[in-house]
Amino acid sequence: MNGWTSLLIVAAPLVVQAVTPAPEIIARAIAIAAEQFGEEPEQITVVQVQPKVWSDGCLGLGGLRVDCSERLTPGWEITLTNPSAPYPQQWVYRTNQSGSLILWDAAGSQMIGTLIQRPQRLSPEELPPSLPEGVSFRVIRQSDASGNRPPSTTTTLLYNDGRIVQQTTNARGETLSRTLRTVTPAQVSQFNQLLSDRRFDRFNGFDFVPTPLERSVPVNLVSTPTATVRFAEANEYRLASDLVAVLRSWELLVAKGQLPKPASN
Repeated sequence: MNGWTSLLIVAAPLVVQAVTPAPEIIARAIAIAAEQFGEEPEQITVVQVQPKVWSDGCLGLGGLRVDCSERLTPGWEITLTNPSAPYPQQWVYRTNQSGSLILWDAAGSQMIGTLIQRPQRLSPEELPPSLPEGVSFRVIRQSDASGNRPPSTTTTLLYNDGRIVQQTTNARGETLSRTLRTVTPAQVSQFNQLLSDRRFDRFNGFDFVPTPLERSVPVNLVSTPTATVRFAEANEYRLASDLVAVLRSWELLVAKGQLPKPASN
């Protein structure tokens, strides 16, 4: 073969991107969302799954991180929702092809057009004192301290005997106490059962107050004997649906001495 040069061209095998990821990848994304946002995994459903090719090894979410490998990374964008939640909400996750890396896309995740605030953790010094003897539920409301109004704290307690007592502490440290109403022991048991059914304990230590707050608003610390969660009133719609159900039931109990009727089968 005079004058000829034999060339051997070896083509690298193409990575074929499936239309949908393996079921275990979706299940893992659901488990991550449930843990991050305090939802029941079985209440979360898939809105859509789209195949993607991300710009780097951090799935396009690494920003200026130097440890993100500069290579195109195939994977998926998985959008999840809780259809039973009282407010529209969606969580968007990015994955690589194997599902070994699943990252929350904060900018893509929205509730009523507002970015979701991922809960943080309360530090030990931020936790309130233990509940007084005979109290099964407590809400500490710390008012806005902006403007010319001094800050104040209002504590509302549910006693096991049915008394709902409100204590208000002013800027001078003076505390006024009054009984708002008395409900039946059966209603106290029903409310405590609601806390158990909604698995309030799993939110222990969750802090839904964004840093910094968009504006000065009242902040609430809600406690049982075994759990405490904090949230800003302006951000109630960002809470998990089980927390919203507990708060709505508490508001009804305080305002009218009633609890929501159980849903009929």
